[in-house]
Amino acid sequence: MNTTKLFLIQLKRQFEREGKGHKLLGFIWLSPQQRYEILREIMLPVAAK
Repeated sequence: MNTTKLFLIQLKRQFEREGKGHKLLGFIWLSPQQRYEILREIMLPVAAK
């Protein structure tokens, strides 16, 4: 689980450096924080097993 948390922190830093919004399917914009939260919710329960 520690490895997963470190990976998520690295992703969050990368997302924050990008600065531009990314559109999912061309019309939905996810902020860096939103992308991080989605990935965190998906990955942490799996890593706990």
